[in-house]
Amino acid sequence: MSLLRWAGDMAKGLWTVVTGMRITMRHMLQAPVTMHYPDEKWVMPESFRGFLKVDMDACIVCDLCMKACPVDCIAIEWERQAGKSGKVATRFEIDYQKCMYCGLCSEPCPTLAIWHTNEYENATYNRVAQVIDWVHPENKATNPNAKAKTEKAPPKPAAKPAAAAPAAGAAPAAAPAAAPAGNDLDGNVVESGVGGKASNPDRGPVEKVWIIPGCIVCDACEDASPDVFHVTDTTSVVRMESLPNWLKLSESIADAAAACPVNVIKYEVKK
Repeated sequence: MSLLRWAGDMAKGLWTVVTGMRITMRHMLQAPVTMHYPDEKWVMPESFRGFLKVDMDACIVCDLCMKACPVDCIAIEWERQAGKSGKVATRFEIDYQKCMYCGLCSEPCPTLAIWHTNEYENATYNRVAQVIDWVHPENKATNPNAKAKTEKAPPKPAAKPAAAAPAAGAAPAAAPAAAPAGNDLDGNVVESGVGGKASNPDRGPVEKVWIIPGCIVCDACEDASPDVFHVTDTTSVVRMESLPNWLKLSESIADAAAACPVNVIKYEVKK
């Protein structure tokens, strides 16, 4: 009995050797698959989330990527400059020591200014090199899939003044005329857009315009139609004093609605 078991074990052992050598012989007849890194590199798939880059020419400084980042590795600072429309980024830093390549920053970007590349090599000799400010010219990057900025109106003559803090004991200043204090034609607050009907994408004489929630404070509407829209530090509002001129400003209102990257500008065309 033990002799038969021994013979069976020997047969099984020889069969496993034959099976292993069969796989080995099959690969010996094929071309080598060794990748000579770093001279040779794998071509990564399109869905690969690699090294983040920022196309500052396409960035509208809406801060959505910074707000979406779960590890706070993105820091953005901006200002308004005389002679330039919209917000101008003065700092757009990404700390790649914190970045976990989750893609949450690139998804909400309305212009695809921030995107994951196929690059995966990010080793450095010090921590300083892991923090990159994409505003600097030497870090300029271009995303071929980025959405081009809409042509803006001529630059404003001066920058918007920053809101000054009220002095101690002083009464709060009155709200400016452009503040969301007016109502629309149905008596609803203009900023909320609650009472507005579905916007008409067609162009024509505009008799009603409003803004629904979701503004990202990109200044696109004010750049296209400064007589009708005003952008504050937190949202955009309709200048209700311009209501008598809406028919004359219909084209610029439609341009503002088309320029809005998050589609919150709504209007109705006169039937």
